[in-house]
Amino acid sequence: MPNIPSPTNPRQPVDLELGRWRRIYSPHHYVYGDDAGPVARRAVRYHRPFMPAGGSALDAGCGEGQDAAFLAECGYAVTGMEFTPEGAEKSRRLLEARGLAGEVLQKDIRELDTSRRYDLVLAVNTVQFMGEDAPAALDALASVAAPGGVIGISLFARERDQPALSGTIWFLTFEELLERFRGWQCLEAAQLWQWNVATNEPQPFVTLIARKGPGASRELLHP
Repeated sequence: MPNIPSPTNPRQPVDLELGRWRRIYSPHHYVYGDDAGPVARRAVRYHRPFMPAGGSALDAGCGEGQDAAFLAECGYAVTGMEFTPEGAEKSRRLLEARGLAGEVLQKDIRELDTSRRYDLVLAVNTVQFMGEDAPAALDALASVAAPGGVIGISLFARERDQPALSGTIWFLTFEELLERFRGWQCLEAAQLWQWNVATNEPQPFVTLIARKGPGASRELLHP
């Protein structure tokens, strides 16, 4: 019989999201197109004055590779992390098709190597799908940004009276996002709405682009 996660199986939320995204990425074509998103483009624009030659970059939850390919085109030594085999394969295919070099790891962000450091870190519309593991994952991503490095993130937003966790999805208020990155140099932060075509409703997001300063200690902010 197939191994079906029980309701008490701690792997169940992970497997549910893994299965959902494997289905989304299963078509041969690029479901979300092949252009980089606005957070990646703005993060590079903010980072360039600090490191014109590029540097190293991590695209955590790189999906089909659109942002990872853009970072490689901009001269970064890019590492993409994607937990679905379908997404990882598409990311590699996109890099190869454009003649770009890049490392794509089929790996869960929960397994992030926190001993490595990156000059630019992206986590765009990915951490929120990690459920109760999302806060620790966000802290880990912040920790791998090199001193003076830039992070660009986008997450589902919530209002203060709404729960932070709903099933496998984690939500963050705008104020909570800013507090988590207290001690960083905030370059851009916003709460915005994008229209969800599937539900015919607006989906709120919070986004942040920030530079890691000497006062940015994750241990101090989140003991």
